Amino acid sequence: MATICLDPGHGGHDPGAIRNGTAEKDITLSIALAARDRLVPAHRVVLTRGSDVAVALAERRRTAESAGADLFVSIHLNASTRPTAQGFEVLVRTDEDQGSAALAWTIADALAARFPDRRNRGMKRAGLAVLRQSRPCCLVECFFLSNETERKLLARPATRRALGEAIAEGCAGFLQAPTPSVRRPVPAGAGRERTGRRTAPSPRPRGSRPA
Repeated sequence: MATICLDPGHGGHDPGAIRNGTAEKDITLSIALAARDRLVPAHRVVLTRGSDVAVALAERRRTAESAGADLFVSIHLNASTRPTAQGFEVLVRTDEDQGSAALAWTIADALAARFPDRRNRGMKRAGLAVLRQSRPCCLVECFFLSNETERKLLARPATRRALGEAIAEGCAGFLQAPTPSVRRPVPAGAGRERTGRRTAPSPRPRGSRPA
């Protein structure tokens, strides 16, 4: 049994992205709860927040550290000034961290299996403070709240549940793998759109499924 720390992004006075009255913080919590329900009782799950409260980035990291978490997965939604931007992606601080990179690709693959009609933007590098940890960790961007089609999908409880279950399946798949699989960088698609987070594409190995 592993300990997995799930981090629903934003919360409380920090709503995250908002479009048409829908706040990112509410959807990320719903997805995280669905992931938790899929992971237990096979694994122990710790949430950085279980309700609509604000949690500092440092406190999110401390929650994982105090729990002795084996994995840390932060759950977010993307947003763009371009309404056509779409799909999902997974962020890591550096693809030189083989554990985090393998976790990210495993989750991306699980999302692609669940949502074959949505764009797989792959894994990208981003120097995010919440990912400054000693354990395998990543940040999942579950669709664009700024995209009308994906916003309608996110409004459905079944979609949020499927996103959570895919993240859970990715975590479980990573834990079952004998060793982290290393994938070399290839462009994973268009760059991230949200202001304030700089990302760079991280490559897939030759012969892998394109984003």
